[in-house]
Amino acid sequence: MKSFLYGFTFPRCVAFVALVGTLGACGTSATPEQGAERTDANAKNDASPNPPSGGDAGKGSEGAQASANSLGQLYLDWNEVSLITQHTGAYGWEVVQSYMRDHVDIAQLKTNNPDLRLFMYWETAGAYAEATDAKWPSGMPYQWVRANHPDWIVKDGSGRDITFWGGDLHLYDVGNREYQDEWARRAIDYAKSGGFHGIFGDDVNVGESFRSSWSAVPSKYGTDAAWTQAVESFLQNVSPKLKAEGIRFVPNVASAWNSDRATQVRWAKLAGGYGREHYQSWQGDDQLLGGADWAWMSTLHRDVEAAGIPFFAYPHGGGSQAADKMRYTRASFLLWHDPALGGSFAYSTGGGPEAGKDPYHAAWTFDLGAPSGPAVEQSTGVWTRTFARGKITVNSNAKTAVVQQ
Repeated sequence: MKSFLYGFTFPRCVAFVALVGTLGACGTSATPEQGAERTDANAKNDASPNPPSGGDAGKGSEGAQASANSLGQLYLDWNEVSLITQHTGAYGWEVVQSYMRDHVDIAQLKTNNPDLRLFMYWETAGAYAEATDAKWPSGMPYQWVRANHPDWIVKDGSGRDITFWGGDLHLYDVGNREYQDEWARRAIDYAKSGGFHGIFGDDVNVGESFRSSWSAVPSKYGTDAAWTQAVESFLQNVSPKLKAEGIRFVPNVASAWNSDRATQVRWAKLAGGYGREHYQSWQGDDQLLGGADWAWMSTLHRDVEAAGIPFFAYPHGGGSQAADKMRYTRASFLLWHDPALGGSFAYSTGGGPEAGKDPYHAAWTFDLGAPSGPAVEQSTGVWTRTFARGKITVNSNAKTAVVQQ
């Protein structure tokens, strides 16, 4: 995850879940807190105990497993563990931090929702330098790496660890073949022993979006292209290992606006899935993407799904007009979403000032049913799409969306 400040006793975590819901009042202005206070009984089908079966149907079955569910959720904080089971039976895809298996009854969670696809968060590019590895169980623990493979920690010219995303995470050499092998071995072991279907790999980033956050520039990765190539080698080596063990893989990819989309589509095909954080927005007030930026993200979404790969999108909460942000980003996602591939959308209030609040809300949990056809551009930047039970209109120029049912 990017652009957050983490000060938790436990490490940051992600839970990304898919569900089926129904539309609340069109144009609702309810706050996220009001949406979270609704009981399941009052939410109509928002928390249906019998969501459509996922199965392995569709072109995306080699990726994250196709599912009729198209919604999701992220939990980024320890104090959000209880939210994982708050809407029991409604979710089709969850990603939880690996340590959460000790705090959530996973077997019961899967019994209550037989269609649940449970994924485990696993950092790819670094770790916190905790005093003990027990506090950082995701990915490659820092204390073990420092003691056994210090060459896997990327150093600056003075021999100091290079850190990223604010100096908390210590950078690992993802291009090192031995590191890749050990990462895959640990990920597979932990996923299987924990009852997870797959891995959600964070910080699978192209060089131009990532290196600017580093505390220094090492000679080995002195260019953006060098890091991008290292990440691609990681995917080339790790992805087949996970697939051979029946473990699905969804990398969380970050890229700059000038990044090569073809490279990202290639990565998606290697992994069998593609995750996009900050989808069509940034965290905070007045941070919706519009115009050329919106079009760029939309084209990336379409390119990935055109390759037959499920696309997982998730903006973060924050801002005074949260409901509008929920509606705009979800509607933008639905313009291009192919249900047969099994991708999903999530809206998260974790990792920011709204951390710990349930973001379940009618502004983004509506269900319009299956799409009746592709999205149609009515005028420059204004798109519509019709579904079995309604219609959406997204005006990327004005950064607005209307949902009709």
